Amino acid sequence: MEQGYVTKRMMMMILLLPLLISSSSGEAVNSSENVGVCVSKGGRSHQPYELEGKLPESADLEFRDLNMCGMFHEKTCCSASRMLSSSLALQNLATHGEASKDCLFWFELLECSICHPDVGVQSGPLRVCASFCDTVFEACSDAYFNTSDSTNQVIVPCVASNDTICEKASKLETNGTAFCEAVGFTVVQPAGDSVEEPCYGSKRVLETVVPVVESLMKTVRLQDRNYELLILDLQTCLKIAVVVLESTMIYRFFYQLVRDARRLRRRNRIRRRF
Repeated sequence: MEQGYVTKRMMMMILLLPLLISSSSGEAVNSSENVGVCVSKGGRSHQPYELEGKLPESADLEFRDLNMCGMFHEKTCCSASRMLSSSLALQNLATHGEASKDCLFWFELLECSICHPDVGVQSGPLRVCASFCDTVFEACSDAYFNTSDSTNQVIVPCVASNDTICEKASKLETNGTAFCEAVGFTVVQPAGDSVEEPCYGSKRVLETVVPVVESLMKTVRLQDRNYELLILDLQTCLKIAVVVLESTMIYRFFYQLVRDARRLRRRNRIRRRF
């Protein structure tokens, strides 16, 4: 099942990669004006880029070993030390937050927003689309979070502690905007006629990608089912092999007993003759 999840996650990330940053017209914000060197964003728990003042580059091995933000590994301003806290947050969300696979996927896209190459070279703070936050909140509404003492984050994924009380996101926040702001992001609200300013993730992108994602999920579910059947077949073959081996060993054991008994009788006959 884990293999199927990884496959789904990578396929969905590849689809979303060129579409996450978009303008109010729905076109990607990647013009020549935005192509430049890495500019640290500040705010939240965002540490300065190690590539501050340099061009984005391919992720190093240490960053890749974190097993997150894979959709931005080819070109990014991020590094392993920069994303370590985000990696731990995702681990807590999966382990203690009881998050679904969809929640883990969308929350990772949110955490990795700072690693998008276009975001990295833009001046000013990172801004997330309200519609994108709604999608993340919907996916993570049943996941567990707890309040935080951090000045930049009101809530964080549930951690293992006897002194910590974790609650579902839907109990702590009421909507996507409040949720994103609570975990430390700046949210861009739609302007007139529900048109969003340039921001990370857009309503148009989500409406375009979701049907494709649902189709991919069906494909991956079939792959997961085939994988389960393969494992079941292997387990059945293993059981049959064990039974055959045990039967063979038992047969050889009794066969040896019979041979030993015959040899003993022959020796006794020979002794009686003499």
